[in-house]
Amino acid sequence: MPRMFHELVGDPGDGVPLVLLHGMFASRRMWDLNRTALAARFPLVLVDLPGHGASPPFAASDEATPEALVAELERIREALGVARWCLCGQSFGAGVTLRYGLAHPERVVAQAFTNSRTTFRDAFGPQETELREGRIARIRAGGREAMGREVFHPRHAKRFPEPIKTVLSQEADGIEMETYLRLIGETAPALSLYGRDARPQRPTLLINGRHERAFQPCRDELAAAWPGMEIADIDGGHAVNIENPKGFDAALIGFLERQLG
Repeated sequence: MPRMFHELVGDPGDGVPLVLLHGMFASRRMWDLNRTALAARFPLVLVDLPGHGASPPFAASDEATPEALVAELERIREALGVARWCLCGQSFGAGVTLRYGLAHPERVVAQAFTNSRTTFRDAFGPQETELREGRIARIRAGGREAMGREVFHPRHAKRFPEPIKTVLSQEADGIEMETYLRLIGETAPALSLYGRDARPQRPTLLINGRHERAFQPCRDELAAAWPGMEIADIDGGHAVNIENPKGFDAALIGFLERQLG
């Protein structure tokens, strides 16, 4: 089982904890601009994906499955000794947190997520398969230089404040390549809920960075497929929590406070 590192901010016994799980080419540092506002309201559990941040790379052949990552979140919950918590995932991380909510709805008070095509796309269709295989082939041929050209590498972000752009770029350059390839080649396709009868079973909020044009068709498809889901459309792009931290924090805190009563 992959051992995902987690950082605890606050006392998990002092209120319902909030799990924050980042996407590819990031780490728990992705939430640096949100920590102060969120930690004032919730104990925070900041988790690093395998091969990212302080988490080790995959070591076994069965560690790249959605079930293994869900089981790792459940291990963290048990280690903290909390009965229920809230979840928020970004991009790839949203695929993991939403899958956890389906597997363990009794453990989840409420959940939120941001722009994430991983969550809802025809991952095994011919177009997506061709794009994925080409991407993996380019990285295997070009190594770390090719990883640096990946579109979501923080060095390409145009709307990140410079300090966090520097930190995330440095951490992205240290991501273990084989684990990254397995995450995009094996785990991400399997996380998609497209075409599955798998509506969220707990109160759910999509915080949509409406300036990411490529995600907006997915946003509309999700709204139709999951009619009970709330959507907050705010200014920002793919990493909306970084590009618009105040808007993100307000949407997330407001939603969770309504669920917690």
